[in-house]
Amino acid sequence: MRRILIIIPLLLCLANAAHAAHPSRDEQHFVATLQLGATPQVRYLDANGKPIDYAAFAQQMHEGRRHYSITRDTQAGMAMLRLRPAGARAGEPGRFAFGRGDAFPPFELPSLHGTAQRLSDFHGRYTLVSFFFAECAPCIAEVPTLNAYAREHGDMNFVSITYENADTARQFVQERGLTWNVLYHGQSLMDTLGIGIFPTLMLLDPSGRVAGSAVGMSMQDDPAKRLADLDSWIEQWKRAATTQTTNGKPTQQ
Repeated sequence: MRRILIIIPLLLCLANAAHAAHPSRDEQHFVATLQLGATPQVRYLDANGKPIDYAAFAQQMHEGRRHYSITRDTQAGMAMLRLRPAGARAGEPGRFAFGRGDAFPPFELPSLHGTAQRLSDFHGRYTLVSFFFAECAPCIAEVPTLNAYAREHGDMNFVSITYENADTARQFVQERGLTWNVLYHGQSLMDTLGIGIFPTLMLLDPSGRVAGSAVGMSMQDDPAKRLADLDSWIEQWKRAATTQTTNGKPTQQ
């Protein structure tokens, strides 16, 4: 009996490994439609942002008649798909679900600088990402603080992302004086992350993992206090991310 108990788990492990190495035909066909090239890397999330395999993803999608968001980098052959909550459409994301150590989703988004930008473009340095939209009052209020922080930290990357179009994003930059690099048409990325409250700030470490975040933050104090608070948050996130990496326990997704 002991031999049987030992062999059965071993067989299950081997079966799971074989499935991971050789996706089902259904999954192969599905991934082919994503047009990610010869060596695609696809990750699936449920409506709560938790990682699941393709079988669970397909089952939940068909049984619940759900749609999904997808963000991808066709150049790198990577994509992340997240099931939407029951009855939800684009722009109606599930809860925010990316914490410290999670891999930031792949993306390729147009920039007001005129070229598409990808997650890999920001590797090698800490990157502060601000999600906004043009009529968001708190987003408007935070612009001077974001600009001031960027001026004082030339060793970091800074990028703002909106779901709106190029004209709206450009007008926001011109009227509000935002000096950051701005990417637009970012709805799918926001849906995959679960961003539904603005503004949202996320700090990415040099490898592209989440180091910290502030959702729906409010900056109502004087300018100096706002800048000091932002600087304090970023430094705390950096220290925590460094400690996590040093301990060898990054959160995998």
